[in-house]
Amino acid sequence: MQMDLTDTVNIASSLFILLLLVMAFYFPVKIYWNLLKYKEAALGLIFTNLDKSITAFKIFAIAVLVFSIGRSVDLFNLIPSSPAIDNVATILYLITDLLLIYAFYKLSDITKIDKSNGLTK
Repeated sequence: MQMDLTDTVNIASSLFILLLLVMAFYFPVKIYWNLLKYKEAALGLIFTNLDKSITAFKIFAIAVLVFSIGRSVDLFNLIPSSPAIDNVATILYLITDLLLIYAFYKLSDITKIDKSNGLTK
């Protein structure tokens, strides 16, 4: 049995989506566990690194904006229409995922408690 190009693309896109899913769960859980262990220190780092924190929250706000635009576009799926609307909504959700992953990565990097921050258990 030989795989054709569509099978390869389907496998690659499935692996990419799986990678996004894992990353979308990993970073928020990492932030949550870090806040449970070192609440005051992690929150202090958010306010100490204010420029990085503001950047992360700006990215988060943009992600929420893109998500709401995607939901608005998704309302057009209630009316039988072209598949282009599905494609636009899918692209907007992909952009939302990437932005959220990046924002949570930045926040997890900010709240990381280790010897380089001078904070240890």
